[in-house]
Amino acid sequence: MMESKKKHEYNNKIHGKIDVSCHLGEELHVITSNAYNNRVLNIRMCRIMPSKTGHTGYTRIGFFMTKKEARELRDYLSDVIEDEGAWEVVEDEPIRDMRGWEENE
Repeated sequence: MMESKKKHEYNNKIHGKIDVSCHLGEELHVITSNAYNNRVLNIRMCRIMPSKTGHTGYTRIGFFMTKKEARELRDYLSDVIEDEGAWEVVEDEPIRDMRGWEENE
């Protein structure tokens, strides 16, 4: 008799959704999940508008972070958000269109 594998329960809790203007039709979800034998921060992209194939829901884009890593990310984000120079367009470098990222490298 074959043993059935127990399904992993992530027990996801969505803490916030961000409508990201650089990714039309997608939201960034801030989630905590049970993974890697711990409770982790789970940052995921979620497709709201159907793709060419009709897919909606979570994409493969995302990552898990420990609480320590999440704090480090928070600190870096706080620093860059408050650094006005980080938001100025640099004139001597062309602005890259993400669709052609590989071509510009």
